[in-house]
Amino acid sequence: MDNSVVQRAVQALELVYAPDTPAEDRKAAETVCQQLKDDAQAPTYGIYLATNSNGFAPQVRHFGLQLLEHAIKHRFSAGKSRGKMTVEELCQIRARIWELVFASCAGDGTREPQYIREKLVTIMTMVIIRLWPSMQWTDLSAQLMHLYMQSIAHREMALRIWQTLGEEMLVYDRDAMATVRKHELTNGLVGALLPKSAVMELYPNGYRMTTDSSPSTDGNGAKSGKRATLILLEPGNEEGWIMRWAQHTIEVAQQAGELSDQQELLLTSLVDTIATFLDWMPIKAIVATSLVARLSQLLNGVRSDLVRQHAAAALEIISRRNSLAGDERDAILQQFIEAHNGEALAAVASAYATTLPAQIDEQWSDAADALAFARTLSQMCANLASLHWARKKLERNMLQNPERYIELLIMFSRDRRYSVSAPVLTSWTAIVRHSVLSRTPQVTMAFSTLTEHTTEAIFHVCRVAQALAVDVSSGQLNDLADEADIEQFDSLPEFRLFLTGEVRSRMLNIIRGMCNIDPAGFISWIMPSLLPVFAPHNAENLSVIEPAFMLVDAILSTMDDVEQRALADGDEQLASQIQAARTLCYELGHCVVRFETSNAQIMARQLQALPAFAFLLRPAAIESETARSLLLAILQKCAVFLKHPLDVPNVRELRVVARRSTAALVRLAIAIPDSLMFVYEDLFQLVQANIADSQVTNIVKSYLSEFQLALIAGSSRSISERKHLAQPVVQPIIDALREFMPALQSPAEFISFLGLPALDQAYAQGAISENIQQDLQRARDNRMRLWQVLSTLFICLNRTLDSRGSTHNLTPLWSDYISDLVPSVLLLIRSLHALWNSEHYLHLPWQSQQAQANLFGLLDMAAAERQSIVGGIADVDTEFASVPRNIPNADQLAAELRAFQHSLSTLREVAYKCMGKFSSIPDLFTTDKVPDLAGNFAGCLFADAENIAARHWRILLTDIAIPLLQNVGNWPGIDAHSQLNECRAAIARFVLSWLNPLFSFCTEKLGREWRDLLARGTGLTSDEQPSAESSVSDDMIHEKVVRDWTRAWSQLIFELLASVMRWFPQAAQIENELSSAARITTTIVESKVGNPALGAFILDSADTFASTLSAALTTLNFKDSTSVHRVLLQLTELAPSLAIVSLMPMYVPPTPTHASICSTYTSRIQSSLTNMGADACSSVFTWLATDLALGVVHVLRDTHLIDQQDTALALLADLLYFGSAISSGRLPQHWAFRNSSGDIDQRVAANASDAKIAPVGNPGQVFRRAVLQTMLPSIQEAQMSEEDVEHAVQQLMDAANGKHRRALLKVGLQPLLAVESSQLFSESKSSAKQSQHQITDSALDRKAPSSWTNKHSGHSSVLDNDAQFDLGEIMP
Repeated sequence: MDNSVVQRAVQALELVYAPDTPAEDRKAAETVCQQLKDDAQAPTYGIYLATNSNGFAPQVRHFGLQLLEHAIKHRFSAGKSRGKMTVEELCQIRARIWELVFASCAGDGTREPQYIREKLVTIMTMVIIRLWPSMQWTDLSAQLMHLYMQSIAHREMALRIWQTLGEEMLVYDRDAMATVRKHELTNGLVGALLPKSAVMELYPNGYRMTTDSSPSTDGNGAKSGKRATLILLEPGNEEGWIMRWAQHTIEVAQQAGELSDQQELLLTSLVDTIATFLDWMPIKAIVATSLVARLSQLLNGVRSDLVRQHAAAALEIISRRNSLAGDERDAILQQFIEAHNGEALAAVASAYATTLPAQIDEQWSDAADALAFARTLSQMCANLASLHWARKKLERNMLQNPERYIELLIMFSRDRRYSVSAPVLTSWTAIVRHSVLSRTPQVTMAFSTLTEHTTEAIFHVCRVAQALAVDVSSGQLNDLADEADIEQFDSLPEFRLFLTGEVRSRMLNIIRGMCNIDPAGFISWIMPSLLPVFAPHNAENLSVIEPAFMLVDAILSTMDDVEQRALADGDEQLASQIQAARTLCYELGHCVVRFETSNAQIMARQLQALPAFAFLLRPAAIESETARSLLLAILQKCAVFLKHPLDVPNVRELRVVARRSTAALVRLAIAIPDSLMFVYEDLFQLVQANIADSQVTNIVKSYLSEFQLALIAGSSRSISERKHLAQPVVQPIIDALREFMPALQSPAEFISFLGLPALDQAYAQGAISENIQQDLQRARDNRMRLWQVLSTLFICLNRTLDSRGSTHNLTPLWSDYISDLVPSVLLLIRSLHALWNSEHYLHLPWQSQQAQANLFGLLDMAAAERQSIVGGIADVDTEFASVPRNIPNADQLAAELRAFQHSLSTLREVAYKCMGKFSSIPDLFTTDKVPDLAGNFAGCLFADAENIAARHWRILLTDIAIPLLQNVGNWPGIDAHSQLNECRAAIARFVLSWLNPLFSFCTEKLGREWRDLLARGTGLTSDEQPSAESSVSDDMIHEKVVRDWTRAWSQLIFELLASVMRWFPQAAQIENELSSAARITTTIVESKVGNPALGAFILDSADTFASTLSAALTTLNFKDSTSVHRVLLQLTELAPSLAIVSLMPMYVPPTPTHASICSTYTSRIQSSLTNMGADACSSVFTWLATDLALGVVHVLRDTHLIDQQDTALALLADLLYFGSAISSGRLPQHWAFRNSSGDIDQRVAANASDAKIAPVGNPGQVFRRAVLQTMLPSIQEAQMSEEDVEHAVQQLMDAANGKHRRALLKVGLQPLLAVESSQLFSESKSSAKQSQHQITDSALDRKAPSSWTNKHSGHSSVLDNDAQFDLGEIMP
């Protein structure tokens, strides 16, 4: 050891940690430390620096441990090359680490700081993972027992080692060696942690006592034909560590007096260590160690809030354990509830009582801790019911005396701290719906009490929610809700959301369940209490009326379900009960309809409840006067809410009510279309009258058209009749679009239609004259009419064009009109795109400078667009910079400009959505109804592509391109397999003209955007060039726009790859098929994603196939984790399958059946892609071994994509593994190798005298070598040994488990991974799995909301900011 090296390291660390060290000196010091990590003597230096007796500062000792950690992690692996750490060297390090561990807990004033002890635990865990159990280490339990029996500090250290080992193995995925050696480590834990009696029961086929080969002869010898399991049982550890810890907790807890801080910490550590292994422990071992009984004693037996909380958390983990295996199914519930462990349930009840308001101040030091404790107990009891007692397929009630448990559940249910009662409410829903338990006498008796309480609680929850909504004082709020219950939420709105969401829905589920059990009895019980609620004096009482309407909706919808089930099952008794309850339901219906209020929120709730009466109004009942009168009353009530005066104060709320009214009508049309057809003429007149009424808003008129078409689509009339009925609804849309066609013929005409010349005159004149005002108003009316027509079209298409072919489908109707509709929509899209290109309007005779400069700024991001991107209230200046303040009407001009911008944004988005909906009409592609459809669509995309803003490309892809690719050739009723040629021809006619150009454009443009983003992000962080806050904000917005575009693009690539994958099953299934020589998969693979016809087209077109794969790899270069993850996921499925298929032509199938299987797969892909070239490799072979491997290596080395490393490693490991599937020896038959001279086995060719016969070698080995050759530059750059990488690859060839393969490759490629290049002195990482939070280097990652970054994959629409439009999905 060189002392000068030590001194340099110490000096460097002093510079690193000194607060006043210049940046350059600190960087140089870090370089010295980094170089020492790579030194061959790093372990020696590490031990020397870490030894306390050498007198180094704690920071230096910690660095010494870092050197040891780095050496163990990187130098000890499966590799055999020079510079690797041997087992003997690691054993020597282990001995020194043990010395440091013992010394770190000394009580003579030399105890190490906590962070050093934690680092020692981490290093010791790494050593255990790599060495134990083995011939080199058979006494770990004895060593840890020696440590455990020292002081309390030593005991805590031993517990931390066990706990960290369990976390690395069972919870986290940080150390790949834990996955590589998981089998050995698991068997080691079995022998160390579990009692010997439990081991003997778990392994009836025998186990090995130590590392020798002699099986145990303790009555459990190995059975004939069964293999004994290697379990390391050390002498003296027969009871196992779990039992030892459990007994120790009781001993400490039973000590007299208050617990000291050390004892409390020890107890908490003991419980936490046990909890670490509870998810792993076999249920038989949990029973054998009596953990439930022992942990239950801690709930009341110790006065420590912390210990009680941790004990409850451990019990909750046990309650989650579930098993479907025979006698273990009931074991967990019996541990809590059965008579021999009755004290566990009593302990839970007693512990819960301490958290109630009467005892909480005396029993707990903090109310928040008591609440958390009660929540944990509630969740535990809920788990016992939902997962065990009320589990599916339970044929009998497994509890002989469930009264105490039911009583406890009711206690929790009655708790007005709703975060406590919410979990148990879910379990009651499971019990109520359970076919066996719901008829159990004890449960039935509890239902009446539960139902009464739940009904009352719903009203209370609504009162609390209403109080939160009106912002009452804290004193009034605390009278309604528990203060601690409120304080656990970050804000009052969050608490209100919890009440109105989780809690209320769970309560309503209980009501539904009770109604489901005894519909007639429940209706008879609740009606006398429910009907008076709708009295006039409650007309404005939202907190009373709102829950009443919810109960009506829940009860009637359940009655409908029960009636349908009774009819389907032929249950006459149940049907008669429903019939008996109808009279009361009709009375309730008229009561609800007659209810009058002026409160808009109550109106909305009333409208939401009206469609629930549909079950009373089906065609079979509509002939009765009672049903017909109720139907007419409901329709009249909905009609009343459609219109409202425009000058009332609450006009905005009334507009929402009007939209709810149309939504209620649509729900009725879907539920009872044939009943409504009895009064269709009256309905048609009613709708037309409202469409003509000026007090009905335009958007409501659009949704009235949706109501009409939904009614027509759902009726049982013939298609010709439905076409006839729909014609008066659709024809006005077509006529209106025809009126606008002249304005769409050229950019100049469209600009004039929008009213921009009048705006130009206003700027030029410096004022808005009366004539200009009239022109602006005329243009505004035109834009509004166009938007209304287009919105009506989209709403109707959205309702009646179901790409999956439901009963509410009017595809034949729309097929008759596409020749009129599609050209108009395409022309509008092209006109909107033309506005981005200044060449279309600069030559016009503009008078003002604003028009000539940037078209008044209309193409800038509007406030609504910015809001849709930001996802909140747009923080923007509402004034337009282009509006001079000296113009008298500047505010009016600014308002006009905002109106222009909003019109353009909404027109563009609705037009896109309409075009996407048209894609589900087969006649659009299979006929010539729309001439030159492909050319016109390509023109829309590319005519002004370079000028279209980045933010609109996302909508283009999401709303048009992706739906088109999903639907073309994938139409309802058309089988892509039997009618493949027809579908493929339709796709070729439409897709060829624009898909490949779209690949080129988007990959090039996105690549440029990301390069600019990275450059700009670097500039933002530089100290020399600080940016203003507004500039940073603009960059953040732009980054979000680019991310959204990238994610839309990755979704398109995902759909294409998924479509290709429809023709190939998983690689493991292909291998199984080849191994068994049985035709498992000869048709299209079933999947919910992907378009099989499109997949067939891509596979048959070499250029499109190559472009798709190239675009996928280009997407991996973009720095958006969500996009890369999406593409990687599909490549992980597709690439291994392609590897097998691409290598099939290199082999001679051994049997005709194998030849048929190979032919089936290779026939699905263009022969030019799989034919062997001059280098004996196909195009797909080359792409997989070079391009894909290079792309995956890029992901592995990219610091922006650290959270995608595991997926990329899995892809690469499976690619290597399945690329050798045929020649790996895993197939029982021998496959001869094919070479350039024909079908000649390699063994024959090797002995041939003809020099022209040149075998190609093992194709699997050739493939692996090609992949490794592609990775070679990166391997060398990371200073890795090629031999080690090859050794790791060879190891994974024998790993059948995918996770094991990934771990082996991760160990082999560790120095190459980006995570290893992170700063040596960075903050310690979280204990969670690899996350995108580890590396942040862009302005967005640092300053923007977290929902904008890699975690977030959603996006919003401009239309989402329009409350009227957004309501379209509330009641579908």
